[in-house]
Amino acid sequence: MKIHAMGTGYHHESDFHIVRPNGSGDNLLVIFKTPAFAVADGNRVDVPADTAILYSKNAPQDYGACGVEYINHWIHFECDENDIFFDSLGIVFNKPAPVGEVSAVESLLELLRIESLSDTAKSRECCALLLRLVIAQALAGSGGRSGNPHSGELKRLRAEIYGDPGRRFSISEMAEGLSLSPSYFQTLYRSEFGVSCYEDVLRAKTGLAEYYLSGTSMTVREIAELCGFDNDVHFMRQFRKRTGKTALEYRRNAE
Repeated sequence: MKIHAMGTGYHHESDFHIVRPNGSGDNLLVIFKTPAFAVADGNRVDVPADTAILYSKNAPQDYGACGVEYINHWIHFECDENDIFFDSLGIVFNKPAPVGEVSAVESLLELLRIESLSDTAKSRECCALLLRLVIAQALAGSGGRSGNPHSGELKRLRAEIYGDPGRRFSISEMAEGLSLSPSYFQTLYRSEFGVSCYEDVLRAKTGLAEYYLSGTSMTVREIAELCGFDNDVHFMRQFRKRTGKTALEYRRNAE
């Protein structure tokens, strides 16, 4: 995924109306923060605040205010709409849907906004990962709170993990940051996301390593260090476990 432009908390007058019959030429995620309307399948639908819509490329875009001040968040970006990511989460294009965990989405958007200010290979990869989390949290949420009192904190932590994969994350330090014991922290994390915190950290690091292997000529040792592994041996073992390939095999296939 590649971000073209984004905005958060944009305010407009009560007559605000966007009409793009042929779309914007890229994908667009809009999150309505005030009551609004959106035309879907040729029908106008009035939607409440905290509703989102994900437009496919070249799909007509027709949405706006419902007679009151209008506020929204938006992201223009490119993606592969056939990516299994969308099907696996049941995400539907061009149809309004209630945002799942609003506070988590807005925390992710803030991290994404900050990260998007840099223009480096690492920041672009982090933005792509954060954007996936924003879409998943906005459009694949349960529509309500999980019942876990630490849910919001855990989601912010997960965004940090995927937003900065090269950082060395410690279970004890992450648990301490949430004022939890390491064992209880790990139990809550797995319950919230269906995966262990340790595995999430390694998945984020592996994703960043894949980017460096396919897009740079850096050595395996250099990549291992940038991705926050203790050494290149540990990196190679964990990389092969998650991709089924050695780092060099992955690079050759990418080339």
